[in-house]
Amino acid sequence: MKPKTLALKTMDSTACLASRRQFLHGALAAGAGVGLTSLAAGCAKATASPGSAGADAAAQGSADSADSTSPCPPTADAGAAQGPPGYVAPTGPALDVTGLPFRQDDPKWGAELMWDRALVIKAAMQFNGETKADAGSLLREFEDGNNIANEGCQLTCFAMILRLLAPAAKPAWTPKTLNSMAHDLYYYTLCGLSMTTLYADLVAEVTEGAVQLCLKEEYLPGEPGWPKQFAHTSPLVRAYRSLTPGQRSNFVVMLKTGTYDDTVASHYVLLHPDDAGGPAGTDPEILDPAKPLAETKAWHLTDSAKAITQDPDIAAGWAAGAIEPTQIGGVWVFARWSASRDRSLLAPLVHAWAAQG
Repeated sequence: MKPKTLALKTMDSTACLASRRQFLHGALAAGAGVGLTSLAAGCAKATASPGSAGADAAAQGSADSADSTSPCPPTADAGAAQGPPGYVAPTGPALDVTGLPFRQDDPKWGAELMWDRALVIKAAMQFNGETKADAGSLLREFEDGNNIANEGCQLTCFAMILRLLAPAAKPAWTPKTLNSMAHDLYYYTLCGLSMTTLYADLVAEVTEGAVQLCLKEEYLPGEPGWPKQFAHTSPLVRAYRSLTPGQRSNFVVMLKTGTYDDTVASHYVLLHPDDAGGPAGTDPEILDPAKPLAETKAWHLTDSAKAITQDPDIAAGWAAGAIEPTQIGGVWVFARWSASRDRSLLAPLVHAWAAQG
């Protein structure tokens, strides 16, 4: 759907960073590093009441999603925070990338419909009072339909996240089986009607909470007033890339590229778990659903941008938004949940994130 007009509130960058630092360190001091519902959103809270924000987050004690649209700029890398004395960061089994990336146009699932455009238009007109023209603008038209090959980059990323963080699932998740489950659970339907507000919750539901979206930042690329962000400037990406391979193994990071508007020119990829670029790396290796089936070389953000902008409509959207090849529009971090300790394994990343300022 097309983005709503946002009223932007200008923040002094120094105050914003100081507020985020106070909030994160306050939360960690209160013992909230293992599970928070609103870390990033606390930056705005902390501006008004930094003393209470960390305590509020600690009291929540949940590892759902932390959502941020704060335009706070990053600071110089301070290195991954090690936590309090005696703290030992949890590590997990190495992530197995065999067979990845899944390609959304793989013949095994590429033709599976996600939405039926004619039904979407009919439902929007009947239930939302949309005109036919407005209803038609909700979904791009493709000759072979709104299938996984054309629309399923984010779905395919979710399937890869499940393969990486829940590899023991039987049968193993694929874009095809996940699309079918999304329909069955009403995350989306062929006619576009949905019973959920957060698509990424599908990952938590199909794993019974064993894998959850835990942190999220969005940067609104192409929207007026929002500074550009890149892998080497995003505090959350820098934090993840500062972790040791063992600490990273409980997380998978999904990046949004392209435009904020998801109708045509946005795209989703995963940071490669073995990316060795470090926090300052400008063109990280990725697992890209749009990587050509025959391509075997290591794939980076610049490769992805070149590949998807071969589509003239996507290229036009990127040009209109002045999107750069390595620019990112959002970060989603998925983490394992420890059933034995009944808590998220998020702490190492939160410590590293706090160290970013």
